[in-house]
Amino acid sequence: MKRWTIYLLLLLFAVLPTPTNAKDNDKPLVYEVSCGGSANQGFYLVKVRAVVDRKDIGDNILKRCAIHGVLFRGYPGGGGCVSQPPMAGSAMVEQQYSDFFVPFFRKGGGCEAYATLIEGSMQVVRQRKQYVVTGIISVAKDQLRKDLEAAGVVKRLNSGF
Repeated sequence: MKRWTIYLLLLLFAVLPTPTNAKDNDKPLVYEVSCGGSANQGFYLVKVRAVVDRKDIGDNILKRCAIHGVLFRGYPGGGGCVSQPPMAGSAMVEQQYSDFFVPFFRKGGGCEAYATLIEGSMQVVRQRKQYVVTGIISVAKDQLRKDLEAAGVVKRLNSGF
């Protein structure tokens, strides 16, 4: 009987989520966004530089950072690019609509559908215990704005002030 209790407890601890897993999901994105060049109508080309752990290396982190940057940071002009203000506004908008944005920016949460990595642009460089991942992302800004307006998160451009 004692053996079964031990097995049951081990199984219970193996199945329960650990605090470190929950902490990883809430870890803020560490990145920089700049203009990646000129793009077709309805799209932005965004150069993203993200600092990540080894397990997060991939194009999904770049896509999430690109969408987050377009929505809440914007990026400066220069080098033939026009500066772009944040589409959704400041981080206050992100906090105000956190019930929408928290699941939206999780892995597989839907934000990656608006971004595409330009093939051959991703680079990974190791710096101490972390990695710096850079790449150029094409962001479907018109579709992103349309879907966020439909969700009531972003004001329509023709709604006035």
